[in-house]
Amino acid sequence: MTKLQSLREDLVEANQRLKEASNLEPTRIHKDATIQRFEFTFELVWKTIQEYIRDQGFDCKSPKSCFRTAAEIDLIEDIEIWFEYLKARNLIAHTYNEKLSNEVYDKAVKFHCEVDNLLKEFE
Repeated sequence: MTKLQSLREDLVEANQRLKEASNLEPTRIHKDATIQRFEFTFELVWKTIQEYIRDQGFDCKSPKSCFRTAAEIDLIEDIEIWFEYLKARNLIAHTYNEKLSNEVYDKAVKFHCEVDNLLKEFE
């Protein structure tokens, strides 16, 4: 199994867990779980994109540069959505703030749809 295949399988599993968390009643503890699953899934997303891009003969070093390259090679459509998810991931360090935590949660419950679209592109 290649590194890309392994990352993709891990991403499928992580995205499934994010969907499960997103479908729970939005209590504070469920929101926290969803945010944690979002963070984990986001990290797998950009690392999977990074490996895919390397397989295509390109390179990227950070989430932002990987999303830019992914858009250039038509792996993702709306780069601004991905930048919004990156911003939400960066806010996770501030989830002790209820307002910011809710903002991240709102992004997190939508993220699995973008991941589903990305996974289709990998096929």
